[in-house]
Amino acid sequence: MSRHFVLVHGACHGAWCWYKVIADLKQAGHKVTALDLAACGIDGRQVEDLHSSIVEYSEPLLTFMDSLPPPPPASDEKKVVLVGHSLAGPSLCIAMERFPEKISVAVFVAANMLGPDLTYKMADQKYAELSPTADPMDSEVIYGNGPNEPPTAFLPGPKYLEKHTYRCSPSQDLELGITLVRPSPAWDAGKAAQETVLTMDRYGTVARAYVVCDEEQDGAFQWWVVENNPPDEHFVVPGSDHMVMFSQPCLLSQYLLELGSKYI
Repeated sequence: MSRHFVLVHGACHGAWCWYKVIADLKQAGHKVTALDLAACGIDGRQVEDLHSSIVEYSEPLLTFMDSLPPPPPASDEKKVVLVGHSLAGPSLCIAMERFPEKISVAVFVAANMLGPDLTYKMADQKYAELSPTADPMDSEVIYGNGPNEPPTAFLPGPKYLEKHTYRCSPSQDLELGITLVRPSPAWDAGKAAQETVLTMDRYGTVARAYVVCDEEQDGAFQWWVVENNPPDEHFVVPGSDHMVMFSQPCLLSQYLLELGSKYI
């Protein structure tokens, strides 16, 4: 049975980063939609237009999900397989809360997987505790509200990407990333918590899978998420850095295809 995969990129990236996985899924006979979130990829907005709002950042995904027709009664054939990488985690959670009837399974790839009992504040605090402090190196921290206010965005530099994000990925993909990354927004924690309130009656009805990247420097946080908000299943991708769609695209595609066949 042909499935519809909806792919959502992580911080600083865009729909372009899924090109290998898109090709694999389409070759297997499935429909694929890869989205640019607000101020990402070729989206015309700028990071300062988002007002530190995850909902505004997620608008392209939410608009797309709203446009999908509801599945026919007693049929799951029209439900999508929703896949999100890294910073897309909260965006997926919001989509699950708003459109649970349209999603067969949500796949969190090295992502922040919130839940009714795992709030944005809890995850944010634990990430700061467990994740290694990354040297910003040649990156740019953007203070859009002035130098005495919290940062509003972050733009990774080439050396940072090579050391922290694309450590196991082909050099060609690193160069692609260097060329195409855009600033990633920094969320206001209070607003983010309000925008990501989740319920068991809606979010909790959607099956969840989690992909752990075993060469990821933030691996401890990924395992903490799996242990504290257990998904229906999880999968460890050997030899994968943060950009698993570049470092191990075939393994990731294979797992997504298996999920597409299992959760219908």
